[in-house]
Amino acid sequence: MTSKNVTTSTTEINMDEEMQLPLEDPRGAEGENSFEIPRKRKKKSNKYEAFSPEEKDWLKKYKTWESQTRKNLKSTHSKLLGDLSQPDAQKEIQYLKNRLNALQEKTSLDPIYIGFLGRTGAGKTSLLNAILGKKLFLPVSGSSVCTSCVVQVNTSSAEQYEATVHLLSDDEWKEEMKNLVAILSKNGDDDDDDYSECVNDAIEKLRVLYGMGAEEKTYEDLLKTKLQQSIPTKGAIAIKAQGAEELSQKLDPYIRVRDEGTDRLWPLIKYVEVTVPGSDILPEGIVFLDIPGTGDFNKRRDEMWKQSINICSVVWIISDIERVNGEKVQARLLNDSITAFRAGNCVDFAMVVTKSDNIKLEEYRRERKNKNGPVENEHDAILERNQDVRSKKERSIKEKLQKKLPPDSEVFNKEDKLVYTVSAQEFWEPKHLKQGETEIPELRAYIRRLYLKEKQKLVKNYVTEVLSIHKLAKNYGSMPQLEDQMFQKSGVEELMTKDIDSLEKNLEICFDKIKQTFPRDVDHARRNYKQIALNLLTKAEGYRGYHRTLKAVCLKDGVYASKSFARIDFNESLAKPIYDEIGVMFENIFRSQNVTRSSLWSHLEMFKNCVMIKIRQIGKDNSLPNDNSQSEIFLQETNVILQKLEKEILQRKSHIYQSLCASIQSDLKPHYKMASEVRGHGACGWMKTILMEGIENEVKNKMFEKAKSNMESQFQELKRDILLNLKENISIVFKSVFLQQERVAVHIADIENECRKIQEIYNELQNNN
Repeated sequence: MTSKNVTTSTTEINMDEEMQLPLEDPRGAEGENSFEIPRKRKKKSNKYEAFSPEEKDWLKKYKTWESQTRKNLKSTHSKLLGDLSQPDAQKEIQYLKNRLNALQEKTSLDPIYIGFLGRTGAGKTSLLNAILGKKLFLPVSGSSVCTSCVVQVNTSSAEQYEATVHLLSDDEWKEEMKNLVAILSKNGDDDDDDYSECVNDAIEKLRVLYGMGAEEKTYEDLLKTKLQQSIPTKGAIAIKAQGAEELSQKLDPYIRVRDEGTDRLWPLIKYVEVTVPGSDILPEGIVFLDIPGTGDFNKRRDEMWKQSINICSVVWIISDIERVNGEKVQARLLNDSITAFRAGNCVDFAMVVTKSDNIKLEEYRRERKNKNGPVENEHDAILERNQDVRSKKERSIKEKLQKKLPPDSEVFNKEDKLVYTVSAQEFWEPKHLKQGETEIPELRAYIRRLYLKEKQKLVKNYVTEVLSIHKLAKNYGSMPQLEDQMFQKSGVEELMTKDIDSLEKNLEICFDKIKQTFPRDVDHARRNYKQIALNLLTKAEGYRGYHRTLKAVCLKDGVYASKSFARIDFNESLAKPIYDEIGVMFENIFRSQNVTRSSLWSHLEMFKNCVMIKIRQIGKDNSLPNDNSQSEIFLQETNVILQKLEKEILQRKSHIYQSLCASIQSDLKPHYKMASEVRGHGACGWMKTILMEGIENEVKNKMFEKAKSNMESQFQELKRDILLNLKENISIVFKSVFLQQERVAVHIADIENECRKIQEIYNELQNNN
């Protein structure tokens, strides 16, 4: 490629010193002067300014409780570090040490990701700028921007504006370049003027990096061709600026695509991170993800596209008001959001309709039907149309959701809107609407409520965990008690083993429900695959150049992110009949809210309750007080184990869900490869034949049955890991609490003072909730 390698290192470099690329356009990446609400640099920002007085009080309390807890934990960790770092330490000691270290490193708040999912031009950036309180700042979209990477935006306590442009590695770019050259290769029956989006993209990328005529060169020739501009030896370009306009200008050379031949790095960009100084409007910890609507041709960027959707707590489908009705892209984006809700971390989603101020009054009056009273002005017309759009879209979205999600899913009963109609233009320059009527303040309020809820949950769980580990450590260093003998003689450990065996049976029943549907689901897939494949392969009707797109699909193992055809995914399409059948059941198994008896969490909760009943019954039989310290320590630590387990299960959920597609893709990979290598006269027809026959052969070879079996194996692995986790960790905790006589004597420093302080914080927290 070139002697200047693009590596995956994330070491920061100074762009101005090392890159020395001209900042040609003083207007910034949006093409206009970046404007932001003036900031007084020397005056410290009130991080809770946007919250109501009551919310501020709560946030200050949470901050105080967390700060005091961390201070006590630090003292305890310092005291116990030596005692817990002995060589050949028992499992119980190692458990204590690992828990203390994990709590020390735990962040104040896990990032809350809010995804903006929409096509280019839908108004994502304008909406994001308005929410942030900065006009024409983020240089991440617009007609002059071609990069389809994910852009991450967050606030921080830093004073400067910062951005990091992450680049593809040398190997990642070489893989893409090889595919671009393959797409451009001429078939014997190609028309010279044949249009194809992927061909245009390939030409544009190669010309930007290697100059005019690069599209005519072979892969080997391109490897020897010097790039048009200098490439940093590091894998990430760090940019810092004092203001929004300066950062916008510095980002401009990396993402703006203007005329052919303009020096740019955008084809090499993997993703971009932008950090904005602490905002009075939004709390630190909220992370916005500007996500392209259909993914990307580059493998790494497309993987990031999928991952970005899956990590979002909230997904907003962005659509401008002129395209909100009838656009096929919206249906695809809604499906992606439902998948995120079902298989990812998503707990809520909504549609945000932008540019609601874009209205022609006379035209609207003519098209208006069956309305009571005349519309006097633009203000009334905008609000009336907004209400109509909300009602229609909410109705259509709910109809679709009812087919895809359980009937009692929390998304049907949420207090917040399912559809918002916003106007960033009217928010900045009120002409027809008041600022509150633009609905931007509603979205900000939604974000604050989400933040407050997550902060409350985190602090409560954190203080409880710290209290539990303090009690466990203190108990470990205490002398054996009379109740130790009672629990040892009671056989409770054996009873808990039986409870775990019972849990295993319940999990088997829970997962069997989805396994029992597979024969019917597979039969459904077998009956429909030919029509699905035919629809995918004959999409060319009315679209010139689709054969090039088909080649791009094959080069990417059945997946291509197309602006013209939306996202094409052969593997997902073939798996769709199975997903349609198991979707609601899958959601029921993993749902963490409004849990039912078919939910995995209900079985884990049942296990916890059984253990709790047995422990308390033994205490009652032996006349121990209800608040017996050792019993409570054990039960609190059991809760902690289950909370951690819940997090691990959520991380596995997406992998299990995607296993169907992954299995089908693996089986069809040789056929994709064979089709991608076809050249000469009639190549398009041969590609279609190879794919159709390949799919038919794999179906005969039980492709769908193997995909089903793969998912079943994933469920079995999850069950096994849950049981192993519980057996090991609960056994360690039980021995730490109740079987002191069986342990080797270990000196544990006195942490009585720290335990007392943590208990006081915990009591105060409980009394205030």
